[in-house]
Amino acid sequence: MSRRTGLVLFVSFVALFLLLNRGAYRGYFQADELDNLAWTPNLPLAHYGLSVVSPRFEPNNFRPVGHFYFYLCEKLFHLDFPRWVAALQAIHLLNVWLLWLVLRRLGAPVLASGAACLFYGLHMALFDAMWKPMYVFDVLCGTFCLLAIFSYRGRRYVSAFVCFWLAYKAKEVAVMLPLVLAAVELWFGSGSWKRRCLTLAPFFLASLSFGLQGLLLNPNQDNDYTFRFTPAALAQTSFFYACRVFLIPYLGFAVLIAPVFLRNRRAWLGMAAMLALFFPLLFLPGRMYSAYCYVPFIGLAAVFSVLAERTHWVALAAFFLLWGIHDIRLLREDRRATLALDNEVRQWVTTLGRYARTAQKPGAVVYGGEIPGFAAWGEVGAVHYVFRDNNIPVAHADDPHAGKLRHAPGAITLNWNNGTHNLYIRGAGPEVTAAYIRMDGSEPLDQLLAGWYGLESDFHWTEPVAVAQFGRPAGANRFELRVMIGDAQIHTLKTVTIAVTLDGRELEPRRLSRPGWQTLTWDLPPAPAGTVKVTVTTSPAFHPTGDSRTLGAAVGGLGFQKQL
Repeated sequence: MSRRTGLVLFVSFVALFLLLNRGAYRGYFQADELDNLAWTPNLPLAHYGLSVVSPRFEPNNFRPVGHFYFYLCEKLFHLDFPRWVAALQAIHLLNVWLLWLVLRRLGAPVLASGAACLFYGLHMALFDAMWKPMYVFDVLCGTFCLLAIFSYRGRRYVSAFVCFWLAYKAKEVAVMLPLVLAAVELWFGSGSWKRRCLTLAPFFLASLSFGLQGLLLNPNQDNDYTFRFTPAALAQTSFFYACRVFLIPYLGFAVLIAPVFLRNRRAWLGMAAMLALFFPLLFLPGRMYSAYCYVPFIGLAAVFSVLAERTHWVALAAFFLLWGIHDIRLLREDRRATLALDNEVRQWVTTLGRYARTAQKPGAVVYGGEIPGFAAWGEVGAVHYVFRDNNIPVAHADDPHAGKLRHAPGAITLNWNNGTHNLYIRGAGPEVTAAYIRMDGSEPLDQLLAGWYGLESDFHWTEPVAVAQFGRPAGANRFELRVMIGDAQIHTLKTVTIAVTLDGRELEPRRLSRPGWQTLTWDLPPAPAGTVKVTVTTSPAFHPTGDSRTLGAAVGGLGFQKQL
């Protein structure tokens, strides 16, 4: 095939890829990305350089090659997300081209190599790696793994070692790459075994050093990053990743026996590469993500190239037609869910950004309400990045330290309403004494003194005892409490009793035995204006299934009113 024909085919693939994945440019940053944005720009360049060349294991999970991508892109793009995606997808397209070169160097025919690149380049299991900068670690690891294999096969061993080193510094899964290179020697090498072993020795020594350090110095003793060398963990992870091969449950296990029937050394190499690169992931059941298939699927692509080579072009075209329909259906599902979450995060961050452009740097930040799927460290990272200060104390409204932070000098509160998809920002302080609080995101969190959980759409769950503070206006003659009693709560408890006290003076308790929103009111005798401490007591306590909290009532609003 001529270079011109190859260029035309590659440009056609790029056009198809960009057409299918154009939705990525309407996305936005997620929690890990915002967390990285908060600190990577503050590290000096020398720190990245020293970490790249250092043979020591990074116990804090610092990956200098991938984190440098965040450092560089932040300097160039700031929060311009489409440009981040363009950079990420450019690296992925480079990897598809490198995969082509590797397969051709391993003897795959033109059609088979092209089919394998198409299969790999558009595979929906890799969706997040093509849409989300947080997976650039996997994408860059794939780049340097492919370069290492290509260089090693071309007998450029120093270049191959450098690429192996950089691959590991991008993502630790590359620690298994020397086994892949050994498989290259086994099925494609030549010369004496003594020379081959001497050539591979530096790779295995570096891999052994990194591997032992990773096992012995891993600070994660009992969390999602802890290796679980158990049959249960292996069964869980192998099923998960096998389902990603063809995106159909169990079908991926069939690939394991494919080399036996194909009897092709490229198929054996591909299978060995896939299993070796998957190996560390198989014992991390707490960290199972489809995008982690990015590097091991390089081996899968090699196996697929042999399958394509042995298949008539009509049957191969039929496969891609059926697989493409299935792939596009999954793409649409993932795109819809991803963009829905991204739009909410964009609203959260851009609202905070507009506030930061005109406001002074806060002394502390307390945030309430939750965007489902947006991790807490993303909100913390966004605060630190927007205000350019990683020393700002940040806490969720449910945090025991939040009460103290609310009253810190210059503190602000951020409250997300998941129903209206709006972020409300207000200063906190003892001078805020609203007479009535409506739970819609605009409520002054500093007046909710104790026993209040974060905002959920248009209400706050309380603990069995919750305390708030109000400014009672002159002439106020009614106290109102709007609560929602759920079906599960009534089914479990039958009757819920709510008692309210105003500065220690108890109002008549109310017994509720039907579900739904209910507005409770109490007529009040005349009293002077001033600050009043209100305590809401709910009994019995509610322990919903799947929720570790001890709950009282779901409150949508409460406070003093004037009734004419």
